[in-house]
Amino acid sequence: WIEDMADVYNLPYDKMEVLEGFGSRSVTKLRAAIEKAKSNPVRLLLQSLTIHHVGKKVSQLLAQEITDVRDLATWDEERFEAIPDVGPVVAKNVIHFFEDPENVALLEKMESYGVNLKATEADKPKQAVEGAVLSGKTILFTGKLEQMGRKEAGVMAVNAGAKLISGVSKKLDILVAGEKAGSKLKKAQAIETIEILSETAFLALINGE
Repeated sequence: WIEDMADVYNLPYDKMEVLEGFGSRSVTKLRAAIEKAKSNPVRLLLQSLTIHHVGKKVSQLLAQEITDVRDLATWDEERFEAIPDVGPVVAKNVIHFFEDPENVALLEKMESYGVNLKATEADKPKQAVEGAVLSGKTILFTGKLEQMGRKEAGVMAVNAGAKLISGVSKKLDILVAGEKAGSKLKKAQAIETIEILSETAFLALINGE
């Protein structure tokens, strides 16, 4: 019944109840789960396509920039690399995926079975409060933070309008350096456009001090 990924969304449920290990209850649950999955945000669909290096984070970044998954087929490397945290390797991998007619046909087949290929509200970036102190800024935390965990700091930054990225490059606006910051701090110091903050300075900025 399953020859490719799309066929998961078009199973013959009426024939499944007679299979060993299945019954009407388990088939009903399976069907409900698959029907629910059809309306998933496209970031989850992108993540499921097993494009090398396109995991949870990159899928989310790409989903924020498109209205339809097939939009990516029209992008060149420069368009991909304009997104913070998306580099040339990811760009080449996604371009290669969409250059294969079989992959595009697979997406079309999935859509014919009711799978959502369009960006949803859940795919859109979280909107910061108007005039937020870090609105439009990219930020990275490195080293050991003393007053909070990395996750907590990241949430604070996002709520203040920033976008988290994972590497030091000219796409980075702010580096918050904790204890034993290491190589990322040294790399950031060599790029004049990056503002380097201590944990204390970051908290003061967030709190409007």
